[in-house]
Amino acid sequence: MERLLRKTLFILAGVCLALTLTTVLVAAQEYKSGTAYIEPRGGVYGTFSDHVNVIATYGGAFGYFILDNFSLEAEGLGYYIDQQKIDVANGIAAKNDTATAFGGSLMARWHLATSERASFFVGAGAGGLWADRKVPYNGMQYSVTEQAELGATVHITEGFNLKLAGRYQHIGAFDKTGLSAVGGNLGLQFTF
Repeated sequence: MERLLRKTLFILAGVCLALTLTTVLVAAQEYKSGTAYIEPRGGVYGTFSDHVNVIATYGGAFGYFILDNFSLEAEGLGYYIDQQKIDVANGIAAKNDTATAFGGSLMARWHLATSERASFFVGAGAGGLWADRKVPYNGMQYSVTEQAELGATVHITEGFNLKLAGRYQHIGAFDKTGLSAVGGNLGLQFTF
């Protein structure tokens, strides 16, 4: 047990040293007007529905800073939605009814605070979702989506940032046929 503890502490010390040394290489975080980026990203979301367990997303975005620290982006995501179909006769889950979908959104993002190594942002957007079955089971196959997010970017090297965002997203109508989810996404942002 003591040997495992020492090994773990040694590995943690090495990681801390590596992170400390990389801060010497980090340049100022700049999001100047006219800068563009591409960002592959993926996310996982929990829902407020008893019949939808989890939503996983994968895809990417292309963005452009129209003002200093303010960007507009086009986002395209694939969705995997783990949901259950309900037996209408008795109101209980009858079987798994996993849905796959494609979603497209337009997002606006404002980097409120920037430093040499990081920035903090808020964002919002809307778009559409096209699924192979109803989402949720009593919803629609084609739905409007709305998103709001809060997150940060961490500058790794010139032209490369790591982005982490917490996001609320809503699919469909704001009633029992809609779906609300909260989760996060991780992106690898390449600026040029």
